[in-house]
Amino acid sequence: MLSPIIIVLLLTLMANPLVVSRDNQRTTEVLLELLGVGSKCPSTIVVYEDKEKFHEDNGLLVDEFVKINQQSNPVTLIEISSLNLMMQNHWTTEPVCQNVVIFIRRIATLTSVYQQVKRNFYVDKVTVVARFSPEETLGLLFEIQNENLFFLLEKIGRDLELYSWTKNNRTSVTTIRSHSNVETEIAKNQSVNLSGRHLMIATLNFPPVVVIDTDGRIRGFEPLVMETLADYLKFTFDFVQASPNEMWGEIFGTEGNFSFTGLWGMLVRKEVDVAIGNLYMSSIRAPFISYAVVHTISYETFIVPAQQPYAKWTALFYSFTWPTWMATIASAIVVIIMLRLVATYSSQTPQSSRNNVFADFQFCCLYVIGNLANMQVQPQNIISNANRMFIIWWLFGTLILTTGYRSGLISYMTFPFTPPSIDTLQQLVDSPLKKVVFGGFLKSILLNSTNELEKKIGQDLIVNYNLTGMFLSLESGTSAVQSNLNNLLYMAATYVPDDDSGPKVHLSKALSYRLGIQRLDCRRI
Repeated sequence: MLSPIIIVLLLTLMANPLVVSRDNQRTTEVLLELLGVGSKCPSTIVVYEDKEKFHEDNGLLVDEFVKINQQSNPVTLIEISSLNLMMQNHWTTEPVCQNVVIFIRRIATLTSVYQQVKRNFYVDKVTVVARFSPEETLGLLFEIQNENLFFLLEKIGRDLELYSWTKNNRTSVTTIRSHSNVETEIAKNQSVNLSGRHLMIATLNFPPVVVIDTDGRIRGFEPLVMETLADYLKFTFDFVQASPNEMWGEIFGTEGNFSFTGLWGMLVRKEVDVAIGNLYMSSIRAPFISYAVVHTISYETFIVPAQQPYAKWTALFYSFTWPTWMATIASAIVVIIMLRLVATYSSQTPQSSRNNVFADFQFCCLYVIGNLANMQVQPQNIISNANRMFIIWWLFGTLILTTGYRSGLISYMTFPFTPPSIDTLQQLVDSPLKKVVFGGFLKSILLNSTNELEKKIGQDLIVNYNLTGMFLSLESGTSAVQSNLNNLLYMAATYVPDDDSGPKVHLSKALSYRLGIQRLDCRRI
């Protein structure tokens, strides 16, 4: 007969796979809920330890999570050793937003794994599933200080602990009990209250998104958003203006020796907590700053000088298009030659040799010019039938030409004639206008485009660091200025408004193209 101790051990061993399975389901449920809150990323990356160092229970958890998650989102599996190979092969940062789940047991390697993930991918949320001690977890949170980093610690039984770094520079711990509602518990962890913290917010003058008046007052769409957030999240703030010559900023230098300017530099150097001002998310910026909530999709476009009406004396030439002029001249030359040839042929017969006036070349020229000038004086002694038939068709053609020219001339003199505006990217490329853009950000994007037309525009773009001067150059009629669509509409109405002579600039939506998703940029809140 088996002893009670042996019976308990056997029952425990038999039930253990079921317990592990139920624990994995609970952990997977929490992970899916956590990744789904406030995230718009279309795919997930799963990073796990090498197979020879992989714990059996950890492997079962990874399999469970991947099996369920891939039903709704694409999943990429990466071993930790593969991250090192990406670094050695100079892997290009993926521009697609992705969530990352790291299954790991060794705390010593976590920091380097996290840095490699951030360097190789554009990451929104990173969740670490581990069994670290609370002290070790808090130490890592204080070291990294990123509110999009979460630690999900597995405890004995089905209880889980969720650790995170909050926006008020504190740690948050939420215990998710086995019987509790996952959605409710995670909502508690995600709630934010900055408790009166004072934030420094960097911005720039880029109307209508941000408008800085001469008296220093800051208004616009994004400052209004910050005021609303301040009321909701309980914080105060002051604005810091970036240098007008640097604006959004750029990156200089090489790996390990980078320098930054503008809003970007203020964030990286942690001189400010948040930056606003028509900032685009970029894979170049992603390793150095964090992005907050998507709030609009922006369009980029060009504004060009408006075409001015031709002077009225040019009606003599512009009543016909250049192809029509060339065809008319060519027709006149052909008719002169043909009249002479027909006359020469007809002169071989005795009855027509006495009165064929077209045998004289000078007379043929004067006759054709007279027809085109609408002077229909015809010689009365045309005997040759060939000459008669040819002249009938020629007179019919001159009637059409002279009537069309007269109509075009009257129309042109009555209403000013304006050349066609630049309405397509191809027309912009073909035009002699200088294409001007502020900073090198857009130029680098267009140069890397797969569209040959956009790449050609990128090659033609001239980088400028004087935003106001760019718009003033429009008055000279030699430049096309590239910027955000809303900004161009505002600046055109402010700096080059319409007058009695008509519009001074032209903005076509056909030149617009969607560059990307605009976000609030923040390093830490």
